[in-house]
Amino acid sequence: MPSSGENFPAARDEGIQVLRRAAAALDEIAAEPGRLRLVDLGERLGLAKSTARRLLVGLVEVGLASVDSQGRFSLGDRLLGYGNSDGAHIAAIFRPTIERVARATEGETVDLSVLRGQRMWFVDQIESSHRLRAVSAVGVRFPLESTANGKAALAALEDAEAEAAISRLGSKAADRLRAEVAEIRRTGIAFDRDQHTPGISAAAIARRAVGDNMVAISVPAPTERFLEKEQRIVAALRAAAESPAWAR
Repeated sequence: MPSSGENFPAARDEGIQVLRRAAAALDEIAAEPGRLRLVDLGERLGLAKSTARRLLVGLVEVGLASVDSQGRFSLGDRLLGYGNSDGAHIAAIFRPTIERVARATEGETVDLSVLRGQRMWFVDQIESSHRLRAVSAVGVRFPLESTANGKAALAALEDAEAEAAISRLGSKAADRLRAEVAEIRRTGIAFDRDQHTPGISAAAIARRAVGDNMVAISVPAPTERFLEKEQRIVAALRAAAESPAWAR
């Protein structure tokens, strides 16, 4: 009969699998809060209905997820409390830096985001003073592969971490993104040219910061104006990359 010590690796692996599934479920819920039902999450995670039900019931019971009367899931109050505290701290540190970027770009929108799972979580924003502008709500989460801040974050990760995220895409999309990440690592600047939202382009930088968080600063603008001001935007981001905020 095997000893408890011999069973430990198997128990550890099972526990890690549960945590990975929970993290993946929370990533999906955060991307579309209040929209996904049990069947949707089960399909996206590749889980049997009974397994998905046990997972989601557990997340709701501990306050990491919530479910409404129509069976749609959102992030739970407990998780939001953790995130709001963390996000507010990062936003406070970087606020002077993104304000300088806004001034240097003559009033363009400047976003501050943090890598969370497979998404970029927006924690602060300086809204553009222009009538025609790009604005994303603080608290939303955007994908990595089609956004300037997401691609900047991927480029700033260690090779193994970046590859783990990229390999989840289809082969053609993954190959394109690998080439783009290599270019971002060479130049230090990531771009989204009408990729995430038609008519909107953006540039971004990212690196590790407080609490080992991967933080990105991005400047989105209507594409026509972005092209006119691209050099100014890139210069403002390069200056922001030298901010002491990254070392705090």
